[in-house]
Amino acid sequence: MRGTFRWTTESVFLVSGLLIILLGWVSDLLGALSADASASHGSGDIIDRIWFTFFGLLFVAGGVVYEQHWKFLNDAVFTERYLISYLFVADGAFHLYALTDHLGEDFAVAFFGVFAVLQIALGIMIPHIGPRWDPYLLAIPLVLIAAYVLTRMVSLVLIAAYVLTRMVSVWPINTIEEVEVFGIVSKLTEGLTALMLIVMMRESRRLRAVPAAPATSAAETR
Repeated sequence: MRGTFRWTTESVFLVSGLLIILLGWVSDLLGALSADASASHGSGDIIDRIWFTFFGLLFVAGGVVYEQHWKFLNDAVFTERYLISYLFVADGAFHLYALTDHLGEDFAVAFFGVFAVLQIALGIMIPHIGPRWDPYLLAIPLVLIAAYVLTRMVSLVLIAAYVLTRMVSVWPINTIEEVEVFGIVSKLTEGLTALMLIVMMRESRRLRAVPAAPATSAAETR
């Protein structure tokens, strides 16, 4: 990890891209806060949410490609690590929007808020940390996918209970969660993140297992 922060082309594009993502979320949040209280499950348009997220990521990627394009062309692990970092930032942004969708639900707001900040922070750090952290990074998308599946399974139980009793609320899931398009986009992002992490970890192990080429002595070069 870099010891000090330096204002480079990469870092300027990084900050600009993150500000674009933040702008998209803040505008979505203000729309949700000003919407009618009876509006269900968020007020933002899925196209706008995805557009702001990936437009911001294009800015982030632009600075890296400008400064280190030769590494993108020649170092597969380097490229994979940056792509994984972008997926982490993207999914963190998706969880910010999920927070907006669950305003008024304390547990959900805390859950999505913590994971959104964690994923965006890790997305910034991933290109600069060693491969020994990769197994811990892999655990994050796997946990999120498992949590998504679990909440939907619980929702099926709640639906059945609702039919029988007319009203059921089980903490911490106080509402029946729907299988919405935006949630599927987030899970696909996490699945791709997990897959790329596994590929990168295997590639890193393969490269470490390759024996180093023997150094050529001065006598042999004469």
